[in-house]
Amino acid sequence: MMYFVDRSAVVLKPTQVFLDWLFTTDEDMPEITLAQLQSNCTTLLVPEFDTPEEVVGYVGEHFQPIFEAELAGWEIEKAKWPKDLNVETFWTFFSIDVNDMVLDMVDADIQVSPLFDNMM
Repeated sequence: MMYFVDRSAVVLKPTQVFLDWLFTTDEDMPEITLAQLQSNCTTLLVPEFDTPEEVVGYVGEHFQPIFEAELAGWEIEKAKWPKDLNVETFWTFFSIDVNDMVLDMVDADIQVSPLFDNMM
């Protein structure tokens, strides 16, 4: 059985700008292609909206914790993070795919836990 989930899914895809920045953070960074980087992306569940543009607006309003979580996931010291963690930098580092139909195929409660205590 499948169940509708009252959320939209946003796939956060790193861009070439993100990859270029990533290579500047560590001389020993293994070679990785954009295709490899985009093959296993973060998926965010967000409220349902009527249009994809509203989803983009929502992500833009909440970009800060998303941006910080993505950077922290690479275990790069904060001193090497981009100087301007603003929404413009966020949108140059990431693009998104919006999916408005989310189905749950597991007949069990979803278990949730905070990624970081200070997020949203």
